[in-house]
Amino acid sequence: MSRFFNRMAVVVAVIFMTSAVCGAKIVWHNPESAGVQVVQGQAFHGQEREGFYHRFPAKAKGVVRDRVWRLSRNSAGESIVFSTDAKEIVVRYKVTERQAMYHMPVTGVSGLDLYTFDRDGKEVWLAGKYDLKDTLTCRYAPISIEKKPKAHRYTLFLPLYNEVSWLEIGVEDGASFRFEPLMPSKPIVAYGTSICQGACASRPAMAWSNILQRRMGHEVVNLGFSGNAFLENEVVDLIAEIDAKVYIIDAMPNICSLPPDAIRDTVLNGIRRLRSKRPDTPILIADHLGYPQSKANPERKQKQDNALNMQKQAYDQLLAEGLTGLYYLSYDEIALPLDATVEGSHVSDYGMVAYADAYERELREILNEPVGDCATTRPVVQQRDPYNWMDRHRHILTESAGKHYTRVLIGDSIMHFWGGADDAPAKNGLQTWSEFDGESLNMGCGYDRIENLLWRIYHGQLDGFTADRIYLTIGVNNTNPRYCDEDIIKGLSMVIDAIRYRRPEAELRLMGIFPCRNREARVKGLNVLIKKLAKEKGLRFADPGKVFLMKNGKIDESFFTDGLHPNEEGYRLLAPHYR
Repeated sequence: MSRFFNRMAVVVAVIFMTSAVCGAKIVWHNPESAGVQVVQGQAFHGQEREGFYHRFPAKAKGVVRDRVWRLSRNSAGESIVFSTDAKEIVVRYKVTERQAMYHMPVTGVSGLDLYTFDRDGKEVWLAGKYDLKDTLTCRYAPISIEKKPKAHRYTLFLPLYNEVSWLEIGVEDGASFRFEPLMPSKPIVAYGTSICQGACASRPAMAWSNILQRRMGHEVVNLGFSGNAFLENEVVDLIAEIDAKVYIIDAMPNICSLPPDAIRDTVLNGIRRLRSKRPDTPILIADHLGYPQSKANPERKQKQDNALNMQKQAYDQLLAEGLTGLYYLSYDEIALPLDATVEGSHVSDYGMVAYADAYERELREILNEPVGDCATTRPVVQQRDPYNWMDRHRHILTESAGKHYTRVLIGDSIMHFWGGADDAPAKNGLQTWSEFDGESLNMGCGYDRIENLLWRIYHGQLDGFTADRIYLTIGVNNTNPRYCDEDIIKGLSMVIDAIRYRRPEAELRLMGIFPCRNREARVKGLNVLIKKLAKEKGLRFADPGKVFLMKNGKIDESFFTDGLHPNEEGYRLLAPHYR
């Protein structure tokens, strides 16, 4: 008996000590107390909601069908972005519905997914360890990411088929933590069926809408409603309230159950109604993704073919009526592989990737966001300690909105540190900047490489303002052995095209890369190629950095603070080329 009590005493002591340690180590943060909008993939900002993670506002209750309303309480497509330097991240939360379904695991129905990037913008996935009790817990530890900055941004994707009633993110005591506010840019809005909602992804980030968000970097609002995407007027009106970058209409897997004429009429009514409320926003209409078993089921194949034909008729009629900005993703373009479904209807992760591939190709064309075959032509985010690259991006977006500028200077930290940037960690050339005529916008961003600038342009950096002249000076951070000259020129060419497409009213001037310590010869050779590129593109070219060179081809250190960034006198020598 004494042995039993001794054992119990040890167990109680261990439980007490563990609780004490956990209490001392973990500090909890609730998104509902963030003070700013932090739920990515959620629309209707500023409107009352019955639940913090509900996708529809409270006013939709009793307006949309009850089944749609109940599905709108699921957190499909939503995510939380936060920054921390923690070595351990713990998420605890509660859901209100069943944790799993017969054809979809608990990790997809009710689970979480955590992603981040290393310092070079490469995506990193963190596998969590679940404790599936009344309060679900997912622990990510230990976190040790190669090339990881001291503090980094994480995206936590929320459950696809469950309602989150509350959620907290915990980090060890003493670790930094910050919820990241949303970017002031328009989202892609995806309306569709259970497949759009996420069935049957094995985990949240593998839903095709979340794959798109991860690949393209644009917020995607997921308005998928399992078995209930019928383009009802009440739902279309809610969708139209969202000021979107693109609307995706992917309702065919549900609409195909209607009689053929009703399929056509439903599509016609829904698209006309949406276009009447949003006359300029691109609308992408998707075909049925197809049933892999239809070859062995003639009846189902006939139903599928009839549905595809009716939707295409509707699309052609809408074009004939003069509706513009309409795009079509066909069955052949979706190209669902034979083995891409779980039970013949809902797609697996394999199918989700195929679906996302098709959407990405179409959306990149619609949005004019091409990617190339080398590092400089594939847009990526940036992160370096202690410089907060994303904060700088957000600052430029909010600072420039609705304004007109005489000149816009685009570049890396050499531009950012010039006197005009009020958020620069270092400032030089204040006098020369103040002498510029008209309004000037400093769009320099520390550590930027060509591929980082491409990401910023694709994500709104040139939207919302007009300019007389734009000066492009980028590439010095690409002058290391990882990048060949050919790839640098390819990236510059793509950046030039992106700028011209978004700011056609502005005169674009291409500037040579500034020389820096120990890279003078490389920069000189690159500037010969950049001058040639400018001629091919019909651009005016200047090489202002030559003023920094001595007769021996080396930089004159007296014009620099560190062999890279100009000092006051250095900026004075550059200024005439930017007037």
